Amino acid sequence: MISANLNWNGDNSKRLIADWAWEGIVRATEYFWTHLLQVLNVPNSGVRIKRTRGRGSYTVYPNPSKPGEPPRKRTGWLQRHVQREYDRANLSSRVGLATGALYGLFLEMGTRKMAARPWLLATLKKLLPQIEQQATGGGP
Repeated sequence: MISANLNWNGDNSKRLIADWAWEGIVRATEYFWTHLLQVLNVPNSGVRIKRTRGRGSYTVYPNPSKPGEPPRKRTGWLQRHVQREYDRANLSSRVGLATGALYGLFLEMGTRKMAARPWLLATLKKLLPQIEQQATGGGP
């Protein structure tokens, strides 16, 4: 007589797959976020100039970014407002600007008076293959 026994490991398998997917999401998000901070860390050293008349001084920034280049760092405000958020329940994450950081959007897209200094989408396009590699578990 032939006998068969079926063991259901589906729930455990689903948990293991979700854990693996979550680790990939976190790796990919951290990779992208870290590289965004590096892109926004190119300094534009200012030179403090004393006024010849009156009180106080002002700063001149001699090396501004050119249109099409990522913005150069003056105060680090934009860099501090790039955030990442995680939602494990939905296996998702986001990288973007903090609420109220419209300045970063103006730099990314440009305005009527200023050409764009793309930094967010340009970095995403450049790093997409590496981000995908991080999400699947490979790569440095």
